[in-house]
Amino acid sequence: MRPKRLNWWVFQTGFALFCTFILIIGVKAQVVTDGLVSYYTLDKNDIAGDTVKDLVGGKDGTIVGEPESIKGHLGEALNFGGKPDCVELPILFNIGEKPASYEAWFLKTPNSRVGWQYILTNKTNFFDHFFRLGFNQNTGQLRYYTEQANNIRKAWVTDEDYADGKWHHVVATREADKAQVYVDSVLVKEEEAMSGNLGGGETNWNIAQDGNTDGYLIGAVDEVRIYKKVLTPEEIKQNFESEGLAIQPIGKLSLTWGWIKTAQSYR
Repeated sequence: MRPKRLNWWVFQTGFALFCTFILIIGVKAQVVTDGLVSYYTLDKNDIAGDTVKDLVGGKDGTIVGEPESIKGHLGEALNFGGKPDCVELPILFNIGEKPASYEAWFLKTPNSRVGWQYILTNKTNFFDHFFRLGFNQNTGQLRYYTEQANNIRKAWVTDEDYADGKWHHVVATREADKAQVYVDSVLVKEEEAMSGNLGGGETNWNIAQDGNTDGYLIGAVDEVRIYKKVLTPEEIKQNFESEGLAIQPIGKLSLTWGWIKTAQSYR
C-alpha cells in the first residue's frame, strides 16, 4: 500500500471510530422521544420575544410578565417571581382517561415557600377536569392534584421538601387510578389518582401558575416535557441524565461522513 493510500485509510478509519463514539454518546444523552407531545427547553435560543418554542409539537407558549432568563440545568431556564410571571400554553392534547407523564427541572429557594405554587397544569377553572403539579401551601413539598368535574379530586404531597436552592428533576405520571412522582429519577411517592377524565383537550395549559390566575410560582423552571404515556423507571433515568434532543450532532455526523465518502471517490 502506497504511503498516501495508507495515510488516507488511517484517517478515514480513525474518523469513523470517532464519529461512532460521538454518536453513541449523543444517543445515550438524548431524551426519550416515544410519546413526547411537547418540549419546552426554555433556552434563550428557543424564545423569540414573548414566544416560547415547542420543539416537538409546535404548540408554542406565550410569556406573561417578566420572568428572568438564568443559567438552568441545561442551557438557560426561566426564573419566575410570582404573579403575573408565567408561560401560557395552548391546548396540548386531550388527556381524558389516558395515561400521561409531566416532567420538568425546578429550583426553589428556602425563602420562596409562600402560599400554593404550581409548575404545570391544564386547569382553567374549578369546574373542569384537570391535573396540577406544584408545591404544597407554604412549603417546598411537591403536590400532585387530579380532579374530575364537580370538585371530585385526589391530592397528595411528597414527604420531602425541595425548596433547598438546588436543581431537581420531577416526573409525575398517571395511569388509571395510579399516580407516581419521581424526583431526581427516584420514586418518592405512589398514591391513588382520579381514574376518569382529566381534560386537556378543551383548555389551555400553563407553566408557573395554577390556571386560574393564582398559585404563581416563585422559582425557576427548565426542560418542560409532556408525554402521552407513562414513562418507565428506565426512561425517567434516561431523561434525568439526558442533555436534550441531540439532533444536531447526529445530523452533523451524517453530513461529515457523506463528505468523507465523496472525498474518497475522487482518489
